[in-house]
Amino acid sequence: MFSKFNLNGAALPPKTLCLTFDDGPGETVGSGPGPKTEKIAEYLASENIYATFFMVGKHIVQYPKVLGRVYELGHIIGNHAYCHHRTFSELYKNGWDFVSEIEWTDQLIKKFNPANDIYFRAPWGDFPVEVVDHLNNVLDNHLNHIGSFHWDIGSSDWKFWQEGKSSQDCADYYFNEISNKNHGLVLMHDSTSDLLNAKINNLTLETIKILIPQLKTEGYRFVNIDQVPY
Repeated sequence: MFSKFNLNGAALPPKTLCLTFDDGPGETVGSGPGPKTEKIAEYLASENIYATFFMVGKHIVQYPKVLGRVYELGHIIGNHAYCHHRTFSELYKNGWDFVSEIEWTDQLIKKFNPANDIYFRAPWGDFPVEVVDHLNNVLDNHLNHIGSFHWDIGSSDWKFWQEGKSSQDCADYYFNEISNKNHGLVLMHDSTSDLLNAKINNLTLETIKILIPQLKTEGYRFVNIDQVPY
């Protein structure tokens, strides 16, 4: 069942991080900026780090082959709704079929979640209790939804890409945020659903290649979302 309260990583031990990525999958040909979900998954696995990728249904339809590779590398594929075009508060107020936002994406990712546990993050972290109650009453597809997961660190990488800033600037921002918080769920974006400039200029792969070695040097360890106490 969905939780009435946003879940996070506050109970993780000191210097323990859980990496999560939103809005993918996305793929860009070549070595320039742009979404690179598969390369992010490969780099993390090479560092023995396993993350959760909260994927948007409409992007899964566009890049269906990416899911198999991400799953094969040991990462978790979560549900980040189908369209990501409105908050769930807006969908609820406007009478939108928000149940299908989750069901459609469930159908696309369930084969990559063989234990039937579906980790969920609401678009923009917005998941009002009215929506939670309705989903728990009507959604009956024999899957165990866990979430919505919020975050403790980050979420602003898209602003760096929107403004055309460098991967070093973004890595410095995240390193400072992590140093201040010490532990928790980290949110970054392997793609961007709604902002074209942020999508085109995405340097998340380049950022984590700077950030991960720094964090390891400082003694941070990494767990995946199925190891986060809540």
